Amino acid sequence: MSKVKSFQLILVAMIVLSVLFPFLGQSSTKDNGDKRPDRITTRLGAGQAKNEMPAVGFLHDLHTRAVDGKCVSCHMEKDDAFVFKFKRTTEMPSMEFYHDNCLACHSEKRAAGEAAGPDAADCRSCHSGEKPEISSWNKIDFNRSLHYIHESSEQIKGSASTEKDNCSRCHHQYNEKTKEIFYTKGEEESCVYCHKETRQNDIRPMREASHDACVKCHQTLKGKNIAAGPVTCEGCHDSEKQQKIKKLAEVPRLKRNQPDETVITGWKTGSTDTKNFMKAVPFDHKSHETASETCKSCHHETLKKCRDCHSIEGGEAKGGFVNLEQAMHKRDSDRSCMGCHAKATESADCAGCHFQIKAGKENQESCKTCHRLSPEQLQSSDPAQLAKTALSEAGSGYAQVPVDKIPETVTIGVLSNEYKPSAFPHRKVVQAIFQRVEKSGMAKVFHQDQAGLCMGCHHNSPKSLEPPKCASCHAKTGPGDDGRPGLKAAYHVQCMTCHQKMKVETVAATDCVKCHEKKK
Repeated sequence: MSKVKSFQLILVAMIVLSVLFPFLGQSSTKDNGDKRPDRITTRLGAGQAKNEMPAVGFLHDLHTRAVDGKCVSCHMEKDDAFVFKFKRTTEMPSMEFYHDNCLACHSEKRAAGEAAGPDAADCRSCHSGEKPEISSWNKIDFNRSLHYIHESSEQIKGSASTEKDNCSRCHHQYNEKTKEIFYTKGEEESCVYCHKETRQNDIRPMREASHDACVKCHQTLKGKNIAAGPVTCEGCHDSEKQQKIKKLAEVPRLKRNQPDETVITGWKTGSTDTKNFMKAVPFDHKSHETASETCKSCHHETLKKCRDCHSIEGGEAKGGFVNLEQAMHKRDSDRSCMGCHAKATESADCAGCHFQIKAGKENQESCKTCHRLSPEQLQSSDPAQLAKTALSEAGSGYAQVPVDKIPETVTIGVLSNEYKPSAFPHRKVVQAIFQRVEKSGMAKVFHQDQAGLCMGCHHNSPKSLEPPKCASCHAKTGPGDDGRPGLKAAYHVQCMTCHQKMKVETVAATDCVKCHEKKK
């Protein structure tokens, strides 16, 4: 009898996990290559005995279709939201609870002549113990486009009938004392700032909170014959279905009273001790917001100012002990300014020059591109207006090089032996690079003039329209004692890698005679 009760307790625990976390999407009980996002494998706790049955494989969407999408067939409602436990609101049901309810449903389906699950004699149909496989579950990105589709929906109403916007339907804050949620207009933040991957104290995890809110809303609208989002796992978490989600080409800005332009400083407003701080940065918030999928791209923990968490000293836990300088300049973080900008240089338009710039070797003069507002300027003028003026001037001084100053053809023949000298179409290549830079507002800001772009190829010489020849630094024979490549290697690495990085398909990197004709 004790073994039977032990088995029943473990079985209850397994099914509790499968219903509590239906979207974990880990695996199947059959290794047949049929990956699907609703595939759930329950996991036994540590210390399981040998007489316990294997984990149960559960297909959530299969069961959803079996009950015609009526979630209430398996899930109860509490506080106007579905409870993601099977037919109950309490934590632990009786021992026979799951077998009685699941098998009873299977029996009803079978009696009605419909497809049904296993009965009491088919234990191994659920507890198969076969090799599990990975699910095809994909996280859904609630980006700006999807947010606006919800924000602009006439079917989604705010929590109060007098509200013009519907933001309060989803956004809320939590009162620790009263244990109640409330809404404050203009203080909306991303759900994940409070709802983490796992439960934090009394705050539900993101998975549970989003399913309660989203699936419930979709189900309610569908019950009124109103077009709405999906209520199945695959509807949100299948990669092919995600590709079919409507995506707006142009998305209006989020409504949160955010500034178009602002000033980023290391000091607090009103501070007089600003002597040893870097100059302030005029920041185009609007353009950065447009270029990002979500506010979390920069505001990763809260929508507060960066320096509210990242102090100058960086000794605070709320900032991850990362100081402000690191938060803004860390190259290996896509949340920092420099990290994001460095990522942008990997594009085909930029990588041809930037691939050879080593970390820490950036032009220090570029600091002035961002840091250009002194404390005295901020004290004497309105910061927002000052930022707007400074940003309007950025890139306006982009100086162009006259065409007649760009050599049309450069003959490279210092190493010609088996091949004829190479007639390099210098002007055509240079103008192609100029055109790529012209397309990017960010590139025009950081490249103050076209002459500076010459340094992409003439990488270690001063900025000049008449830079020294490559042979001035690279010897004809082999690498130098300092590791500097020989002239032949320098030419080929420079040209061939640039073609590859910038996706120049008209000249293949291996097409030798395209650049220098072979001698007869």
